[in-house]
Amino acid sequence: MRKYSRYSLGGCSRTLAGVSSAPLRVFLNASALPARPAGAGVYTLELARALAARDDLALTVAAPAGYAISGASMVRSPEAHPALRSAWEQVRMPRHLAAADVYHGAHFATPMHSRVPRVATVHDLTFYRLPRRYSRGHRWYYRALARTATCAERLIVPSRAVAADAVRFLGYPPDRIRVVAEAPRAGLAAASPKEVTTTLAELGIAQPYLLCVGTVEPGKRAVDAVRALALLRERGQAVQLVLAGHTGPLSGPLRQEAGRLGVADRVAFAGYVGDEQLAALYTGATALVFPSLYEGFGLPPLEAMACGTPVISTRAQAMREVLADAAFFVPLRDPGAIADAAESLLRQPSLRADWAARGLEHAAQFSWAKAAEETLAVYRELTG
Repeated sequence: MRKYSRYSLGGCSRTLAGVSSAPLRVFLNASALPARPAGAGVYTLELARALAARDDLALTVAAPAGYAISGASMVRSPEAHPALRSAWEQVRMPRHLAAADVYHGAHFATPMHSRVPRVATVHDLTFYRLPRRYSRGHRWYYRALARTATCAERLIVPSRAVAADAVRFLGYPPDRIRVVAEAPRAGLAAASPKEVTTTLAELGIAQPYLLCVGTVEPGKRAVDAVRALALLRERGQAVQLVLAGHTGPLSGPLRQEAGRLGVADRVAFAGYVGDEQLAALYTGATALVFPSLYEGFGLPPLEAMACGTPVISTRAQAMREVLADAAFFVPLRDPGAIADAAESLLRQPSLRADWAARGLEHAAQFSWAKAAEETLAVYRELTG
């Protein structure tokens, strides 16, 4: 029989359950999964699959219709407006926790009242760091969502940079934060020459090219890659720039900037690229350019490295932490430095090969099996 005691803190309440010898029953809230996952969505899917593959826990996953995780029980979450989904998470979802030992919100959301201990993943706090990237309504929503995470007994963050932000912006106790690194998608590796040729033909891309992966939004600073391309063209480098990822508010202005600089014919907007083409797109690139101002972790650089592609990244705090000495680092908002690094790789194939090998070795240190092991350790802290 389980015994329960109750306590409350800051409007959040929880009933504590006694320890059981049965496999740990985990309820993973993946209700925020979009139809085309990227970033936090990739994290949620890969972690769910890695947890479901373990035989020392029983996993239940709440996700929208269309998602199924092999080895996990599924609860269907509503495909609705975020506000309606938030209401479901606070009112109806907690009913499912009666059969769980621990709750994990894979994307911030945490029920304010719970009979089991709670864990929440905070991917980044960009809406505090770079508020102008968001409309007033989106800022309010994301900040309210992040506040629910403070009800969790543990926060999981992907980097020490986010841990510091959670203390600064959310006032969360640092001794209850755990850093669990993310990883390239399971199975992601360099594509064969044939796969690269086929994919590039399908997308209308010619080599050599530089690659940017990420939603086209202000903080990602794809404009710096466009301006670096113009500098490379002035230096006689016939290279293309490929922008892959969800379209965003800057898609139009980026096209205008490329036209103003005379490189519109050399910039390809590939849009969202599925897993089947992503490895080939990474593999065929001379380098991944990642000019972001701020990241919580930044999966594209590690994924590029896993495909044998060098990375040119800004010196944003999390990027220095995650990529260590395996990337070319450039200052923020510095197209000239991006152009210098890219030109070195274009002119010196042996240098590119050296950095590709360094990146492969570095990316191999990260895996979703390891992330699942470290996440399970967090659960165990709370359940005994």
